[in-house]
Amino acid sequence: MNRPLLLGTRPSKMAMVMAQQAKALVESLGAPHTLEIRPFASEGDKNQGDLKKLGGKGAFVKDLEQRLLNGEIDCAIHCLKDIPGDIPMHPDLAIMCFLERDDPRDALIMGNGKSAPKKGDGQGFTLATSSPRRLALLKHLYPGVNIIPLRGNVDTRMRKLMDGEFDGMVLSYAGLERLNLQQHATHIYEPEEMLPAVGQGTLVLQVRREDIPKCPYLREINSLHTETVAAAEREMLRLLDGNCHSAIAGYAEKTMQGFKLRGLVAALDGGVVLHAESEGNDTLTLGRQVAENLIAQGAKELIDAPLKACGS
Repeated sequence: MNRPLLLGTRPSKMAMVMAQQAKALVESLGAPHTLEIRPFASEGDKNQGDLKKLGGKGAFVKDLEQRLLNGEIDCAIHCLKDIPGDIPMHPDLAIMCFLERDDPRDALIMGNGKSAPKKGDGQGFTLATSSPRRLALLKHLYPGVNIIPLRGNVDTRMRKLMDGEFDGMVLSYAGLERLNLQQHATHIYEPEEMLPAVGQGTLVLQVRREDIPKCPYLREINSLHTETVAAAEREMLRLLDGNCHSAIAGYAEKTMQGFKLRGLVAALDGGVVLHAESEGNDTLTLGRQVAENLIAQGAKELIDAPLKACGS
């Protein structure tokens, strides 16, 4: 393309930082590779109600995808963890670039100098999150903890925490780093404690499939390692066929022998947590093996339980 590539993004401070990161990477390739950022508020940004009623995390993605299809933008930037695993991508769209993965871990932030709850005892603590995965794993780590839903940008969440509306909250550590707020983290959860969401810490650039030959330079900033481990995690997620109520986690990483994928499905009350892992060189095979192992343990019943409870 002879003109700047129009990059669509959400308008939050976090999203704009992510878009600027992609812009800097593209423009580091030299002229004529330029991006022009176009912010748009999605339905998930406008409506601060129950995210599950808006279609889950996919509410942050579908608006930008429609603008891509309409030709309003040439490229969209997404957090990979926000792209649903149960809804196939539109056949006219493709993920062309995976940026180098940032820290995938979760972080606990406690307010007003409070200490973190001790593992095995959450009595007397109120923690905030709107993620089914974090909800389930927090209840598993801290039995008796009270969990309340939390929406809004990071500034809004921090203000509510400082105002004492709850004792602590869990956010992505990568997000805190992007906003230079990592010093507020009381505890960073290692994957062994709280397995990350599929794709957490990964930014992707999505384009119209027909435009792939017009912007090949986007592949120059692609991280093959990130793309490879994402394939394992996403294949597991696809086969589990989760939904916006599901507590599913997946994390793949490079090992001396190849790759290792760890997967998890949990009941929302934290009472049952299923684990599986596999190692090898073929990431799609790893995704399939871990999904099949979890399904054999009863993952489908845990995934379907919230829908049955809601009468869906």
